[in-house]
Amino acid sequence: MTAQTEDRRYEEARLATVQTVIKQELKAKMTFFSRLKTLLQQERKDIWEDGPRLPDSFASAVTLTQQLSGLRNTEVSVEYNRRMITKLQRMLKSPYFARIDFRENGTPTAEKIYIGISTLLDEAGRPLIYDWRAPVSSMFYDYELGPAEYRCEAGVISGEISRKRQYKIVDGRMVYMFDCNVKIDDEILQEILSQHSDEKMRAIVTSIQREQNRVIRNEEHPVVLVQGTAGSGKTSIALHRAAYYLYKERDQITSKNILIFSPNQLFADYISNVLPELGEEMALCTTFQDLVQPLLPPGLSVEDRHNQLEFTLTTDNSADDRLRAEKIYLQTTPEFLALIDTYQKYLTDRGRPFSDLQFEGEMVLRKEELQALYDEYYAYLPLKKRLVQVQQRAFYLLRPITARKIKEYAQHLAEENHQLPAAEIKARSRLAVRKKLQPVHAAIRAWSDLDPFQLYRELFHNQELLVKMAAGRFPPATLNRLRQAVLKTLRPDHLFYEDLAPFFYFRGKIEGFPKFPEIKHLIIDEAQDYTLFHYRIIQELFPAATLTILGDPNQTIHPQQYRSSFAEIEAVFAARNPRTFTLSKSYRSTREITAFTHELLAEPAVESVAINRPGPKPLVTKVTDPNLLFPALADRIRALSAAGFSSLAVIGKTAHECQTVYEKLKALVPIRLLTKEEKTLASGPVIIPSYLAKGLEFDTVLICDCSHAVYHTPEELPILYTVCTRALHQLFLYYTGELSPLLTRINPDLYVRSVYPE
Repeated sequence: MTAQTEDRRYEEARLATVQTVIKQELKAKMTFFSRLKTLLQQERKDIWEDGPRLPDSFASAVTLTQQLSGLRNTEVSVEYNRRMITKLQRMLKSPYFARIDFRENGTPTAEKIYIGISTLLDEAGRPLIYDWRAPVSSMFYDYELGPAEYRCEAGVISGEISRKRQYKIVDGRMVYMFDCNVKIDDEILQEILSQHSDEKMRAIVTSIQREQNRVIRNEEHPVVLVQGTAGSGKTSIALHRAAYYLYKERDQITSKNILIFSPNQLFADYISNVLPELGEEMALCTTFQDLVQPLLPPGLSVEDRHNQLEFTLTTDNSADDRLRAEKIYLQTTPEFLALIDTYQKYLTDRGRPFSDLQFEGEMVLRKEELQALYDEYYAYLPLKKRLVQVQQRAFYLLRPITARKIKEYAQHLAEENHQLPAAEIKARSRLAVRKKLQPVHAAIRAWSDLDPFQLYRELFHNQELLVKMAAGRFPPATLNRLRQAVLKTLRPDHLFYEDLAPFFYFRGKIEGFPKFPEIKHLIIDEAQDYTLFHYRIIQELFPAATLTILGDPNQTIHPQQYRSSFAEIEAVFAARNPRTFTLSKSYRSTREITAFTHELLAEPAVESVAINRPGPKPLVTKVTDPNLLFPALADRIRALSAAGFSSLAVIGKTAHECQTVYEKLKALVPIRLLTKEEKTLASGPVIIPSYLAKGLEFDTVLICDCSHAVYHTPEELPILYTVCTRALHQLFLYYTGELSPLLTRINPDLYVRSVYPE
C-alpha cells in the first residue's frame, strides 16, 4: 500500500467518524427540538386558556409576566435549536474544507486542525472541526508552509505549519483532496472560478485570499473602507466580515443587529444565501431611500432613485434637463454640503429673539436667562430640541406662579361672594387664571414653532440669504441657476431624489436625527453611489455601529453625481478610527475580459490585476442593418443556451432601451425583462438595465448596443466599464452604425471583431 493510498484511507475514515458525530448531534438536537416545540405549544395554550386576560390584581399581573417570560425563553430556545439543526445538516454534507498541521513552539508534535463553517467537538470536548472564523484558522489564509502565528486571548501563539491540505466534500463524499504548498488561489480557486454561476453569490470560504482575510478579521478599526476593482470580492468580504462579527460577538449580537445597504432589491436577493451558507441567519437588507422615507413628514413623497438615474441617462439636452442635471451635480458637492452646514449654524446661532417672560407683572425668566439657557445649558442639542428644553424650563418655573395666582384669585373671589361653594370658587379661579395664561403659553410654544421644510425653502427663496450662506463657494451665475432649479422642483408634498439627502440632513441638524442603536454593524455596498450627505446622515443614524464600506470608484455609474473620493468618505468617520484597504486583484472575469475592461479606463481609480484564468476574447460585432440587431442577439442567445450557459444577461444602458429590446426579443427567444420592481434574480436569459446589473455577475454578458449614439461621453465610461465587468466567462458587444469612441481606443489585439450577417 502506497503512502498516498494510506493517507486517503485515513482521511476517508476520519470523515466517516466526523459524520457519525454530526449525525449523533443532529439526532439529539432534533429530538430536543421536537420536545421544545411541544412545550411551546403547551405554554401558548396554557396562557390562552388559563392566563388572566386583563390582570385585576398585582398577583395576577406577576403571574402573567412570569408566563410570558417563560414563553419568550422557550421561543428563543426553539429558534436557536432550529438554527443549530440547519447548520448541522449543512455540515453533514460538507463538514470541512481544509486542514493545517501546526506545531506550537515548545510542543513535540503537530496538531491536525480541520477547518469548516462551524466548530464540532467530540464527546470529550476536543475539537474535531474548527470554525473558519476561529483565531487558529486564520493561519490557513495567511501563511504558507513554515513559521506561522495567530493571535488569541492568550496572546500570540507561534509555531510552524508542516502541512496545508484542501478538500472537496460533496453530499458527505470526498471528491478530492490535495496538499498545497503555495497560495490558495492556485488549484482550488481556478476550479471554483471556472464553474458556471449559479445565479446566487457563493460563500467560498476556501478561496479567501490573504489580503481579503486581513479585511475580514480586522478588529482594530471600527470603520473599514474597501476600495477594490470589479470582481475583487468586495461584497463577499463584507458578508464574511459580518459572519466574523457574529462569531466573535455571538453573545452580544445576532443577524438582526446587522444591516446591509444594498443598491436594489435584486442585489439583496442575489446575496441572500451567503450568510446562511456560512452558518448564520441572513442580515437585514434595505436601501437608503427605503430606510429614511418613513422618517420624513407624512404626505411627503420622494422620487425613486432609479427614476432619477433614468432621467440622467436619457436626458434630451433641453434647457430644463440641463438645469436639473446641473442641480443634481451641485447638490452632491462638498461645497453644497458646506453651504447647508453654514445655514444650519446660522439658524442655530441666531436662535430666537427672546424677551422677558412675565405673567401679570411678575418676572418668570429674564431674556438674558433665556438666552443663557439656549446658548450654554442646552448648547449640546440641535436647534429645535434646545428650544423645546427652554420651553419646558419656562413651563416648569411658571407652575408655582400659576398655583399661587389661582390661590390669590380664589381668596379674592371668596371675599367678594360668601355664598359661592368652595368647588365653584376653585373652578372659577382656575378658569380665570388659565385664560390670562393663554397668551403667555402661546408665546412660549411659539419659540419652537419651526418648520424645517419652510426653513430649507427660505434659503433658496431669499436670494440675499443664499448668497450670504454660500460665502463665495459657487460662482454667482451658477448659484443663481441652482436657486432657480431648486425652487422649481421643491414642493411640500414631493421631493426629487437629489433633494432627499440634503433635506433629510438639514432637518436632522435642526430637529435631531432618529437613532438606530440596535444596529451594531452596518455594511454599505457600492460606496461610490452615495454622496457625502448620505455618509453624514449614516454617521448620525447609527452611532453604535461598526461599518464596512465597499466600492469601486471606476464603477460610478451616475453621470451627473459628484464623485466622492474614498479619502473624503474616510474623513466623515475620522473620529471612529477608520482604515482604507485597496484590493487590485480581480477574481471574477477571465484574463481576456479583465484586460479588455482595464483598457477602457484611461486613468483607473483602482488598478486591476487579473488572475491567470484564460477564456475567449471579447467579441465586438457590427450589425450592418439596424433591423438585424435583434435577430443577431437572438442567434447568440440560442447558441449560448444550447452550450449550457443558463446565466446570461443582455444589458442595456437604460430601462427604456431594455423595454424596447425585450419587446423585439421575446418573440424570438425565451427571455425575461428585469425591472426595478423585481425582487428575485431567476435563472435563464434576462434583459437588465445597467444600474440594476451593478454588483451582479453572469456567465455571459451581451451588451445590446455599444454604438456611438449610446455611449459617447466621458461620463458614460464608468457605465460601459461596469456592464462589461459583469461577465465571468464570455463577453459580446453589439453595435450598429458607428462604434462608441470609448471602445475605439482599446488595443484591437484584446478583442475579436466580426460582422453580422457574415
